[in-house]
Amino acid sequence: MSQDRRKLVRQSIPEETPYREATPPPMGGTPDMAETLRLLERISRMPDIRFEKVQQMRELIAEGRFETPERVDGAVRRLMEELGL
Repeated sequence: MSQDRRKLVRQSIPEETPYREATPPPMGGTPDMAETLRLLERISRMPDIRFEKVQQMRELIAEGRFETPERVDGAVRRLMEELGL
């Protein structure tokens, strides 16, 4: 991988990304408390993002080493299973 490309890949995800509280977009109406609690419960079950894994995958893709025949075959097989073919 070229030095410039490697630099871009590394710069795309900061080493430590700080958590910022997002403000929700304006809504037509205020959701009721039950809906808010349901959404908060779903959010709490979401897995954490493993930035080091994301960075490794970006590097593999940039280097052209991510898409192997085995990965493509597996993806096609799972897609066909999902579509019932």
